[in-house]
Parts: sequence; C-alpha cells; structure tokens
Amino acid sequence: MELVPMSIAAIVSGSDIGAVRSVDSSRSNAAASPCTAVTSWSVSPLPNRVVTGSGSLRVRGSIVSPMEMITHPPAWDDEWTRVWSAERSNDRLQPARVVRIDKGGIQVAHEPGDDHHVVAAKAVRRVVVGDVVGVDVDAGRIETILDRRTVFERRSPGVQRDELRLDARALAANMDHVLVLQPLDGGVNPARLCRELVLAWQSGATPIVVLTKADLADPAIVAEQRARAELHAPGVPVVTISTRAGTGLESLRRTVGGEDDTTPRVLALLGASGAGKSTLANSLAGRAVALTAEVRDHDRRGRHTTTAGQMIELDASTWLIDTPGIRGVGLWASDDGLESAFVDLVPFAQDCRFDDCTHRHEPGCALIAAVDSGAVPTERLDLWRQLADEIDDLEADLEVRDRAVGREENQRARRRAARRGIPQDPGETGDQL
Repeated sequence: MELVPMSIAAIVSGSDIGAVRSVDSSRSNAAASPCTAVTSWSVSPLPNRVVTGSGSLRVRGSIVSPMEMITHPPAWDDEWTRVWSAERSNDRLQPARVVRIDKGGIQVAHEPGDDHHVVAAKAVRRVVVGDVVGVDVDAGRIETILDRRTVFERRSPGVQRDELRLDARALAANMDHVLVLQPLDGGVNPARLCRELVLAWQSGATPIVVLTKADLADPAIVAEQRARAELHAPGVPVVTISTRAGTGLESLRRTVGGEDDTTPRVLALLGASGAGKSTLANSLAGRAVALTAEVRDHDRRGRHTTTAGQMIELDASTWLIDTPGIRGVGLWASDDGLESAFVDLVPFAQDCRFDDCTHRHEPGCALIAAVDSGAVPTERLDLWRQLADEIDDLEADLEVRDRAVGREENQRARRRAARRGIPQDPGETGDQL
C-alpha cells in the first residue's frame, strides 16, 4: 500500500484557549502566553485519499493514523530523534519545526519542502521561529516545546526596570550559525557589531560576520572596513559579499558548510534594517523568498521589509531564519557572550593584580597598561566598558524586578487569605520591605 503524507492547514478559532507546556526548564523566567487551540480544520486531501473527522488518513480503503506516518521536520538529525523519543509524552504528538510567526499565527512544518504541512494558531510569545515542537495533530495544538540547543534573545524593548514585564525576548532558536550583517555603504559600526556579537555568542551558536554591499564602496575602503571588522570580531570569520555583483556568496557557503554538504544546519540573520538581510536570503536561496526595499538616502537606514520571522529552505541541508530588522538591541544575560566577543582582552585581564578589577582605575590593571603601550586599541576597551556597564545595569534592574514580583505575590497571597478569612501576620507578608 502506497502512503502519501497528509497535507493539513488549520484554521484558528478564538474560542478555545489551551496552554503551551514547555519542557525548556532552563528558561523558566521567559514570558509565556496562552496558545489558541485549533478547533476547525481545512484540509486539502490528495487524490484517492480522504481525511476522516479524527484526523486520520484513509488510503484505498485503509485507515492510517497520523502517528503511523513518519515525519522528519526541517533540519532534523539523529540528536533530535533521540531527544524526541525521550520527551514525547503521548502517541498523539508529531514533531514539527516552527517555520513562521506573524500576526496571523504560528506555522509549523512536519516535513521539509511541503508548505501544506502547517498548523496555524494565534501567536504565542514563548514559541519562536526555529523551535522544535510537539503537535497534537488531532487537536491542532502545540503541546510541547523541546529544549532549545541555542536561542537568540534580547532584552524586551520599552520596559522600565521596575516593571514586572522586564524579561528576555527570544527571536530565533536552534540555529547553528548567526550571520551578523554590516553594510559597507555606511561603513562598519563597531559599537553595533560588538553588541550583536555578544548576543550571537550568548545564543550558543557560532557567529559569522558578513560585510554586505561591497559594490557600493571603493575597493580600498572595503579593505579598510574589513580590517576594522576583523579587529572587533576576534576569532570570527569575516566574509565580504556583494549580492548585486554575485561575489562572496560561494565563500560564505564554504564558511558555513565547511567540507560537509549533507549535515543539516540552520542559519540566522542578524542586522539592522537596510543591512541587506532579505537580499542575502534571496541570493542564497536562488529565488525570491523575502521582500526587499531601498534604504533611505539621507541616513542610509533601511525600511522594515521583513515583518515576520520565517525559516527558509536554502537547499537540501541548509535552512535560514530571517528575522525582522531591529534598531535597538538590548543585552540580556550576556556575561559569557561578552567574554567571547572580547576574547582578545582576556589574556591581559587575567594578569591584573586584583581578581575583581573593573579595568578603570585600579592599580596594577594589566589591561589599562596594554592600552597605554598600544597592545590593545583604546576603542576596544571603551566598547567593553560600555557593554559591561549595560550588563551590570541589567542585573540591577532584575533585582528591582524580582523585589517587585515578590511584593506582588505577597499582596495576592494576602488577598486570597482575606477571602478565606485567614488572619495574616504583617511580618510574614513582606509588605514591610
């Protein structure tokens, strides 16, 4: 009997709300919101195949349940198979990859290369593009989120330090490389480059710096800017490309894939609006997969052409996560990322007289001595100080938030006790903090 995978497109109904249960216990502080359950189905059956009301597939008189169909989501490998076998909670669940999130909902792919294998539901903040999830295909609902190998996240924008909403905002998950884009038409921006490298390293993925729009700059300027990028990206590959001229793309592919063209890999794009992310995605895919727009002439800033995160298949083994351009990139829990991005300063810092040296005014600071001798550029130390200060401020903000959360929880506990007529000892409520 010949079996053909089922094609499913789910229509969102706002009447049923079901919670998304995450197995990513290491990130329990991340914001979560409910996921709308899918209560009505729109199915495009294949010839001679009928989808039953239970979601099973009838093929030439036989009934095949969804779990009897073997699915391999995009960028699936043996390790995902092992994790899925260990985490799968019931036989109704099928593995899937989140391939698109926008205002219309969440789309997941059960198999690569088939756009019909998607489930749409209202956006859930906890789910991001690249997540590997367990989907109950009968209910049309995401039930689990598998532990993320890597996750790119930043501080939630526009949130003050004393607000309970202060938290991380994840943008992409389970990528192997982060392509950090810097356009050459405006020159390399060291401050932004270092900031994005901190976030890329902190994600757990491997960063690659991509200098775009090389055709818009004089060759001498390109060489100068490349040297500038290499200075601020120690140990990170730097690739110069021009999508218009078609140069540098093969070098980028080799840098990403190495000698192995068959191992599944996922790339994520990071860069400001106008950095050329969508154009690069189209060039790597060899087809139009993302909208593009010209940058503004007066300030060289781009327009937001990518308004939804999406995962794009480039070839049989490579996928690309294209995220909306972001102008503000706030750091989040970035101590390890800071050290990796400034690995060139580490040997000097280890020779400081004091273990808790802040590298500002302490006697015996080897890093300041290295700057004075010219071994370390002053700009490198200045950028490190700026980012280190931001991380320190974030830690202080989180302490303020945690105290506010504690007060809020105590107040709720008192209200619950009052409703039950239970006397409260003011000293136990924490209101005197």
